[in-house]
Amino acid sequence: MNTPARSKSNGVAMIEPSTMAAYLGMLGVTSLVHQSFHDIGLSTLMTLSLGLQLFAYACVLLKVVQQKSVAGLSGKALTMQAVSLVLRLSSTTWLKGYIPVDTTGDWLYQILDVAALCMALQLLYFVYKKHRKTYQEDCDSFNVGNTMIVCFVLAVLVHPDLNARPIFDTLWTAGLYIDVVAMLPQLWMMSKIGGEVEALNCHYVGAVAVSRCVSLIFWFYGFVELAPLDGSFNLAGWAIITAHVIQVLLLLDFLFVYIKACMNSGYNPRMTLPMHDV
Repeated sequence: MNTPARSKSNGVAMIEPSTMAAYLGMLGVTSLVHQSFHDIGLSTLMTLSLGLQLFAYACVLLKVVQQKSVAGLSGKALTMQAVSLVLRLSSTTWLKGYIPVDTTGDWLYQILDVAALCMALQLLYFVYKKHRKTYQEDCDSFNVGNTMIVCFVLAVLVHPDLNARPIFDTLWTAGLYIDVVAMLPQLWMMSKIGGEVEALNCHYVGAVAVSRCVSLIFWFYGFVELAPLDGSFNLAGWAIITAHVIQVLLLLDFLFVYIKACMNSGYNPRMTLPMHDV
């Protein structure tokens, strides 16, 4: 009669060391940032969003290093994320238009961006070189080339001007638009594979989803900053808000199932997804 209770207790207690390490690392870094920067405000949400993305990469890196396998990981999603980060860094490393106005924007935001790019490149090396034999390439079939071309065209047509430099405003916006759809190949791949999704893969996609929600909150309040000085229609602002809303909606279904799995099984959520022949 007591077996179910013991099983539930064991399910909560048996937290994978790698998962615990990722959570403790994230908690430690967040605490350090909170104690080191005293002008934290709304713009810090940009830095928090990037920190959550780093946590996502840390989760999947731990999984790959631990298992020596990239099974279930989309190389095309990582490629799009890496391209997005490079485009963003082309602006944020030397221009002030799209960085936090608090002191985290002086150097921390840029360091986190560079760290995220390094992690993405490391994961791409694992996918396409070191652990290529475990890469499920046949399931990673999303067309990213045409998608990125569309994002670049949209960025040329509609972009804000906070840098007052059209080329770099366009590059930053292209990075944003690519980032909006960067997780589509991962979700596409997961839907084709189906079955149970490992805990660290769950945390990877879940952390990215939360990161995008945080970014949406920031740009919702920063909408007025994107308005043209002549008082005309805020097309760029609506474009950025719409892009974030689309991104969150794309991840919302997974996020709902992820949160439900976390509530049921603690820090080791294992989600079972249906397989779709797409």
